[in-house]
Amino acid sequence: MDRKDLLPLSVIILISGAMFSSHFGVGDLIFPPILGRDSGTSWFTASMGYMIINSIGVWLAYLACAHQNQSLSGLASRTLGNFFGRIYTAIPILITVFFILPRVSSATHEMAVLPLFPGVPLWATLAAFFLLSFYIAYTRATVIDKLGKALAPALIIFVVVLVLKGMATPLSVPKSPGSATALKDGMLNAYNTMNAIAALLFGGWVLHELKMRKIETRIAQDRNLNVIGLGTAILLGITSTVLVYLGATSGASFPDASIGVLSTNIATGLLGQTGLISFAIIMALSCLSTSAAITSMAGDMFQEMTANKLQYRVTVIASTLIGFTIGLIGLSKIVKYTVPWLVLLYPSIVVLILTALYYKFDNIRRAVTVGMITALVFGLGDMLSFYGITSNPITRLASSLPLGGQGLGWVLPTFVIMAIAQLVLRPRQ
Repeated sequence: MDRKDLLPLSVIILISGAMFSSHFGVGDLIFPPILGRDSGTSWFTASMGYMIINSIGVWLAYLACAHQNQSLSGLASRTLGNFFGRIYTAIPILITVFFILPRVSSATHEMAVLPLFPGVPLWATLAAFFLLSFYIAYTRATVIDKLGKALAPALIIFVVVLVLKGMATPLSVPKSPGSATALKDGMLNAYNTMNAIAALLFGGWVLHELKMRKIETRIAQDRNLNVIGLGTAILLGITSTVLVYLGATSGASFPDASIGVLSTNIATGLLGQTGLISFAIIMALSCLSTSAAITSMAGDMFQEMTANKLQYRVTVIASTLIGFTIGLIGLSKIVKYTVPWLVLLYPSIVVLILTALYYKFDNIRRAVTVGMITALVFGLGDMLSFYGITSNPITRLASSLPLGGQGLGWVLPTFVIMAIAQLVLRPRQ
């Protein structure tokens, strides 16, 4: 790799830290500890499963964007056509705006503000939260700097303090025996963070950032995004692993604590009132970083998809208002509406990520189109199951196939159909 193509190390660290803080949201704070507690002595295996989806999946998504020098919008348009590609891209963006923004703001209220200030109303927390998020996201040229220089270091410092205390004086020991399904449990928990999908969206956001920093050739952008993606994945991997460990050790002292509550109990048990305050700060910072990044990313993506007809700041303002309004519904109601759309998209997103790693993507593009459509059909079966239609023929077929018991019945038929499509539809040389 030619060092002249790379940004200075300090800038690489800055952007990687900003991307880490963008990915590290409420899910990364609440799922690893409960995964560790439930896995017991198998906590390390569980953390590896979590890392496969949450860290390696993120890294591969950034690599896909880097290798093709395109965001999700560009990749989807190349495979599904401009019209359907834009619809496909709009779905995860709208999920982040309509579901994730309200979720992180509501989580900030319920898990960071209420434990310390029980009299504060929801609307007041949301107003303060979205004003800060709007301030960070409104000026596109300074978003990464604000995230990387201010929010990311503060977030990392508070996480390090909590983890070091937990490693030095754990509240308990991991339960034995461990979980027989620790690897699978880790992977399923990681799906909830939505980070792999977010990385495909954030990849385009980083490419835009690189252009703003005068990294304009395709090779240079590829190399910089490779390094930034790897740095982001490493930070996510280290953080999730140590939080799974905290859950396995200190979390064992709270066997009946529910998800979310467990994280608060661990922090309070380790550091007392200071721990409660520290956890509240970690939660608020992580959610605020995610909110600002999503808002800015949506502004970038919709401006790109509409050929500058929908300006960046219009989307930022609209996203802020939507997040505030829907956030008033509350966290528990928001979460249940998110999952069906995630299971619809995840199989096709995996297909797109893995195939886009191939530099000569156009040589397999038609097969990828067939594969994505096949994966979307299987995803539709899982989506129907979440809405109570569990006996639908798609779900019955998927469950009868290899890996069907692990919820991965779509994998074999999708890639077999892609292989056949490649033989039949491959471009003539």
